[in-house]
Amino acid sequence: MWTFLATDVMGFGGLFIAYAMLRVRAESWPDPRERLALAPAAAMTFMLLASSLTMTLATRAADRKRRLLWLGATLALGVAFLAAGVAEYAHLAGGASPMGFSSGLYASVFYALTGYHALHVVAGVVGVALMCRAKVHQQALETMALYWHFVDVAWMPIFTFIYLVPAR
Repeated sequence: MWTFLATDVMGFGGLFIAYAMLRVRAESWPDPRERLALAPAAAMTFMLLASSLTMTLATRAADRKRRLLWLGATLALGVAFLAAGVAEYAHLAGGASPMGFSSGLYASVFYALTGYHALHVVAGVVGVALMCRAKVHQQALETMALYWHFVDVAWMPIFTFIYLVPAR
């Protein structure tokens, strides 16, 4: 898992470098507060932070019943994050000034970074769901938790740079 995560860091890193280069070289860059809704994104961030806590509690649960409770909470938070992301995409695509995939550099970078992350969350949700269904060894659960925490940590710079850093 560590090897996979190291290569995945490179994938996210490449996207962040592309974002930085495009933003620095652009003559103008849209202010995220004009296009994106901060409150839903902050709620999504809270969902991921809470899901890291529930995943940790699942790995530390003393019995199967408690483990399933915390895994279920993690799963629910992951699905809620994805649902909020879909709602955000729908809002952006249908707003007064629609922002599609090819509406400019800002839109392309936004969808590339958030979409790449969403694919990771989908994989994590599937993995957590599988952990709920089967009797799993502690090592497998801890490996899944490592992946889940990585996905959560990967969101933090996305939230920071895409949603919070104002235009110049």
